[in-house]
Amino acid sequence: MRSTFKQLFYINRQKMKKNGKCPIMGRITIDGKACQYSTSYEIDPCLWNPSTGRAFASGKILEVLTPEEKMDIKRLNTQLDDLMAKGEEAYKRNLAGIGYVSAEVIKNAILDTDSQKDGLLELLADYNDEYKKRIGIDRCAASFQKFKRTLPILRDFIVIKYDRDDISVKELDYQFMVDFDFYLSTTLRMVPSTVNGFIARLHLIVRQAVKKKIIRRDPFAGFKYHKVKPNHHYLTMENLHKMMALELNTYRLCHTRDLFVFSCFTGIGRADLANLKESDIKTNKDGSQWIHIARQKTDTDCVIPLLDIPRRIIEKYKGEGKDGHVFFVPTTTCICKTLKMIEKQGNFNQHLRYYDARHTFATQVCLSNNVPIESISKMLGHTHIETTQIYAEITMQKQREDMQKLADSLDECFEDSEKRFIDAPYKVADKS
Repeated sequence: MRSTFKQLFYINRQKMKKNGKCPIMGRITIDGKACQYSTSYEIDPCLWNPSTGRAFASGKILEVLTPEEKMDIKRLNTQLDDLMAKGEEAYKRNLAGIGYVSAEVIKNAILDTDSQKDGLLELLADYNDEYKKRIGIDRCAASFQKFKRTLPILRDFIVIKYDRDDISVKELDYQFMVDFDFYLSTTLRMVPSTVNGFIARLHLIVRQAVKKKIIRRDPFAGFKYHKVKPNHHYLTMENLHKMMALELNTYRLCHTRDLFVFSCFTGIGRADLANLKESDIKTNKDGSQWIHIARQKTDTDCVIPLLDIPRRIIEKYKGEGKDGHVFFVPTTTCICKTLKMIEKQGNFNQHLRYYDARHTFATQVCLSNNVPIESISKMLGHTHIETTQIYAEITMQKQREDMQKLADSLDECFEDSEKRFIDAPYKVADKS
C-alpha cells in the first residue's frame, strides 16, 4: 500500500524575533506521522499567506514594498519551492530504492543531514572498523584479517571494471557478483574455496545494507557458490609414528612437532590450543584428567580425555605459557612454515598442515579404535553430528578390520552349513 505523503510550510508566531519577523517551519507528514524542521528562513507575518504556505506573491499588500523587498519575497518562495522539490525527490528515491520511508528520513534529506552511507567500500570499511573493536570479545583477529584483505581486492576490481573509486550498493546487481567471481578466478587465479570466502564476505556486507534499509532487497540472492569437494587430510598411523620418533635438532622444530602431536591426541585446533589454560584441565575422583573448553569457532563445550602422551607434553613445557596458559603457541603462519621444515626433514609423503592433527584425532586415534561417532562429535565440539560424519572419515584400515570381523563371524555362524553346502553332490535336472 502506498504511503500518504504531505509537505507544508508555516510560520511560528510564538517565536517572533526582535526584528518583527517569524521563523518559517516545514512539516512533513507520512501515514499520519509528522516531523517538523526549521527552514532557516524568516518573514514578516503580514507577508505570509497561510493558505498557500508561501509569502504573498501579489496583491495590495505588496504595493508598499520596495523593488528589492519584492525581489526578496520572490527569492524566498523559490527557495521554499526548492525545499519542497527536494522532499519529493527524497520520498520517491527512498520508496523506489528500499521500499521504506519515514518523515525523519525525508527531513534529513532536505537538510542534507542524512549521513547514511551507501558506498560499498565505505560500508565494508565501517564494518571492518567495528569488527576490529570486537576482537577478543566475540571476534577473532584471524577473521578480521580476511575482511581487511577483502577491501583492497574489491577496490581494485571496482577501479578496473567501472573506473570508479567506489560504487553505491543501490547500483549493485546480480551481474556485479558474477563479474567479481570471474575476476577472482581468472585475474587473481584464486582456487574455488578462496573465491567462496571473498564472495561470502561481499554478500555479508550487502545483507547488512538490506538490514539497515539502505537497499530494498538482496541483489545477489540466488547466487551459486563454487562446489568444493571436502578433502580432509590426516596422518596415517605410519606417519604419526614417524612424526613422534623424528629426531629434531632445534627447539622450534621440536616445539611445533610436540604441539602438533598434542592436537593429534586431543583434537584441539591451533586457536583453541592458544587459549588453553591450566584451569581448563579438571581431575576426576578416579584420578583421570579431562580438558573442558568452549570451542572458539562454535562456542560449543568440548570435553576431552587427557591421554598419557598429551599429558607428558604438558609436563615437558610446563611454565612456558603465560597468564595461566598451558602452552606458548606461535602464529598460524609461523607454525605452517615450521611444519614445512619438518615435512622436508622427515621425508613425509604428504603435505603437513596443522589442521591435519584434528583430522588425525578423529580418524586414526578415535574412529579406528572404535570410539562412537557421538563421543567424537562431543570432543570435537561440533554442533551437528553430520559434520563429524564428514570430518572423521573412515580409513581403509578401519574398513579392512570391520570386514575381517564380519568374515570371521560369518565363518563361525555358517561353518556346518557351508560344509554341507559345498560337499553336496551336483545333480543334473532331467530335461525330459
